[in-house]
Amino acid sequence: MNFDELGEKLGEEIEKKVKSKGKTREITDAAEIKEILGAVSGEVPALIKNIFSAIYDPEIATNYGKGIVALHEQLTGQGLPEDMVREIIMNFSKSFDIVGKALKSNIGKNSDCD
Repeated sequence: MNFDELGEKLGEEIEKKVKSKGKTREITDAAEIKEILGAVSGEVPALIKNIFSAIYDPEIATNYGKGIVALHEQLTGQGLPEDMVREIIMNFSKSFDIVGKALKSNIGKNSDCD
C-alpha cells in the first residue's frame, strides 16, 4: 500500500464516520467537529502503525537494498566518481529514513500503538 492509497483510505474513513453520524449538512458546530475528530483520532494511530510496519517490511527492505545496488551500478556506469556516487546514495537513503523516523517518533508518543 503506497502513501496515495493510505491517504485515500483515511479520506474514506473520515467520510464513513461523517455519514454514520447522519451528518449530511455542512458542519458548523464546534461540538460536531469535536465529535468527528474524536472518531477519526481512533483510526489514525492504527493507520500510522500500519504505515510504519509497511516501511520496515522485510520484503520492502530487500527491494530497497536492490534499488540501492542498482542506483550505485547505474551511477558508476555513467562514470561518476565514487565519492560523488556515495554522497548521492547517502542522500537518497536519508530521504527514506526521515519518513521512518517521523513515523517511529509519532508512534512512540501514542501508547495505544505499543
